[in-house]
Amino acid sequence: MDCWTKWDQMPWEDVIEGVSRKLVMGDRMMMVMYLFAPNLEWPEEQHEAEQGGVVVKGEVLLRLPGDGKEMVLGPGDSYLIPSMKGHSWKILDQEAILLDFFSPPRKELMEEKYAPDAVNR
Repeated sequence: MDCWTKWDQMPWEDVIEGVSRKLVMGDRMMMVMYLFAPNLEWPEEQHEAEQGGVVVKGEVLLRLPGDGKEMVLGPGDSYLIPSMKGHSWKILDQEAILLDFFSPPRKELMEEKYAPDAVNR
């Protein structure tokens, strides 16, 4: 495995309509670049992995239902979601790109690409 990623040289993989991704997985960390269509909603989920990331393009509404909090994040803004913390996303009016980091890797995302740990599916 190389120690670098050239995102622009990787093809997008379709997840569901309106969601594509590029994925790199190591032994203890996983990186996923997501491309979301405007106005798309990712359902509430929680998972063992800590999830950190940065908004590369567009704006997203990050919701933390258990805390009753939500925040609009734009390019350059980041997030760090603890293990087993319920969260959901709404993409606002423009296409968005997020770069997520998961530790440990979410191997379930390899088998079931879209929100395998969603609370209500």
